Amino acid sequence: MADKKIARCVTYASLALGGLAATLCLALLLYGVYLATFLELPKSDAHPPLRLYSGPFLLKPDLSLTHSRLLERLQRLGYRQVTGPVQSPGDYQLAGQALTIYLHEQPENQVGATMVRLPLEQGRVTAVLSPLDGTSLFPIYLEPELLSGVRGESRQVREWIPLAQIPPQLVAAVLTIEDNRFYSHFGIDPVAVGRALWINVTKGGVVQGGSTITQQLAKNLFYSPQRTMGRKFKEAMAALVLEVKYTKQEILESYLNEIYLGQAGFVSLYGVREAAHRYFGKTLQELTVEEIAMITGLIKGPNSYAPTKHPELAKQRRDVVLRRLRETGLLTEEAWAHASHAPLGVAPSEEVLTDAPYFVDALLREVEEVGVVPLPEGLRIDSTLDPMIQQAATASLGKGLIMLEAAHPHLKNSAEPVQGAVVVLDPKTGSVLALAGGRNYRLSQFNRAVQAQRQPGSLFKPFVYLAALEAARDGQAGHLTVSSLLADEPMTFQSESGSWSPQNYDKQFHGQVTVRTALEQSLNVPAVGVAKAVGTRPILQLLHRLGVTSPIGQDLSSVALGSSSVSLLEITSAYGTIANGGIAVKPTLVRSTRDRQGALVWSQAPDRLLATSPQGAYVLTSLLEGVIQRGTASKANVLGLHGAVAGKTGTTDGYRDAWFIGYTSDLVIGVWVGYDDERPLRLTGSQAALPIWMELARRVIPPTVPAFAMPPGVVTRTIDPKTGQLATFRCPEQAPEVFIEGTEPTIYCEVHGGGLWERLRHTFGFS
Repeated sequence: MADKKIARCVTYASLALGGLAATLCLALLLYGVYLATFLELPKSDAHPPLRLYSGPFLLKPDLSLTHSRLLERLQRLGYRQVTGPVQSPGDYQLAGQALTIYLHEQPENQVGATMVRLPLEQGRVTAVLSPLDGTSLFPIYLEPELLSGVRGESRQVREWIPLAQIPPQLVAAVLTIEDNRFYSHFGIDPVAVGRALWINVTKGGVVQGGSTITQQLAKNLFYSPQRTMGRKFKEAMAALVLEVKYTKQEILESYLNEIYLGQAGFVSLYGVREAAHRYFGKTLQELTVEEIAMITGLIKGPNSYAPTKHPELAKQRRDVVLRRLRETGLLTEEAWAHASHAPLGVAPSEEVLTDAPYFVDALLREVEEVGVVPLPEGLRIDSTLDPMIQQAATASLGKGLIMLEAAHPHLKNSAEPVQGAVVVLDPKTGSVLALAGGRNYRLSQFNRAVQAQRQPGSLFKPFVYLAALEAARDGQAGHLTVSSLLADEPMTFQSESGSWSPQNYDKQFHGQVTVRTALEQSLNVPAVGVAKAVGTRPILQLLHRLGVTSPIGQDLSSVALGSSSVSLLEITSAYGTIANGGIAVKPTLVRSTRDRQGALVWSQAPDRLLATSPQGAYVLTSLLEGVIQRGTASKANVLGLHGAVAGKTGTTDGYRDAWFIGYTSDLVIGVWVGYDDERPLRLTGSQAALPIWMELARRVIPPTVPAFAMPPGVVTRTIDPKTGQLATFRCPEQAPEVFIEGTEPTIYCEVHGGGLWERLRHTFGFS
């Protein structure tokens, strides 16, 4: 009887276990069917990321090979230096006194592959010629560089390449290191799992994994990287489903294109093709054995073994891969010895591998503002950025702030670090060539170049004088010329808040000074007096035409001493208008956008406005050249720049903000330094911002700078600085000055006398 009961119990238990097993199998089957309905491997044309490109680079006569870093630009674009004839697109040869480049095709601009020859003289390009018939080619551009990509909330770059175009040696290396039984398992490899378990138990920790390539692909595409039993189970089920739905070749192709292989600045790199390009500046077909081994070794830990950050660890990992390839017979002893002794050979440094994150943020915001919303998949955005200038701007800002803290220890005595921002503009086109909105994007994404509104201080003074110079031509109130004498003496003005007496930086008064002296030394009192005489309304109207869009107070302090707030971008653009001969061009970061088929979606039409006369702009530029030659920015003379550079320092009341904006006829650079919470820096623009500007100018402004072009309607006269009148032979001091024609002085010096001979000489045209 007891035996029968036991038998029944065993039967019931067996049935229960069988039912449970059947239920579990059914659940697994249903879950597998469920996964099969939505698990899809990406295809080459599915969900392409939005792509961001730099501006093109113009090849032109007088280009300095060294200063433009032209060879580095070619490397970044994947060009190859050859010693023999230049035969294929992407080849270049530097031989003798000429550089020959076979330019890549630029289908977005409907430009085919073109060969150009650049004759050189003392390192400068003398012409841009066709090597076939010697005819001049102009304009000719290097193609834009891919800067970054955006997919969802992630910045990433990738370019799909078919499995058939991936070198077999690379495929074999990846399979050997990551999954040598790939073609024999069904998505899960029991042998690898067992081996990993044994090693981990004997080592007392997780030192080896047993995931197959299919499991890795499933994890990368569908699941988070968290190590949990639940995630491992889902990953295993997904691997089984993928093996059923797809061929081994399709799985391997997706893996090699989707695998994460590190960071280029703030951009994630995916796929072996992008790794070859970003780390070595090569195509996959050009990779050497040691380079293949390094890319293969990255899969285990892309950030831990990044050659740009941890070269020693990267080399150790590469050598582990090389030894494994030798052990499996994929490398001969001779090939292994040669490869293992080769240097790491990473082409660009970590400094080069950057995507200008502040620039990209501002760029995407501008694209949305012009109406390209929502941003479609595969959108191509051609920007205005120059990668070499951006790299220099970022490095100069970081280096400059560190040196500033070292020289002034009080800047480091706070929880929040001192911050800075840099903008570089092309004044002729309004193109933003570089933009750095802070010292560390990872710690703070707030863009101080475009989002921060700070007091410009003395940066407004040149525009006060410009308004008065223009008033002189029109015979309006408050007019003056460069030779006018201004009173630098105690003054009191009435305002809504009561009486106000402006003070100079040095707390001194200097009596009668020329306009040039007042601006070069950034004197406050004369500037306020001129603003009072001209009136705030004409100055505000001028500021608006120049490109200052922020609201400016109508009181004397706001207009003359810059106590209202502006962004670095808009005030740099205002100075760009002066550099551009009075023509304001709205600053932009975007050139055009195209959809994934290449059709134009939006194109930037230059927004131009004659903000001030070319004559007024030229005279003001002459004054601002004096700021660098003799004034508050005279320390910039140590740069050794030969030619015309103009600029102005800016320091706000309380020393909260330090500025410097300097320009040539081709480039405008604006720098701001301060604290985010507006605590006092206790430094002037000359002390805090000018050194950063100088470091950047040294990198991006050519040693020889052409003079600013004098427009018609400007005349030169020699004056006596003490009187502001025309100089005579008796005047102990004589200085040439420029004037808007019709406003030049006509009276000869009444203090020192003489003038009869000068009048006769002028009347009869004697030199």
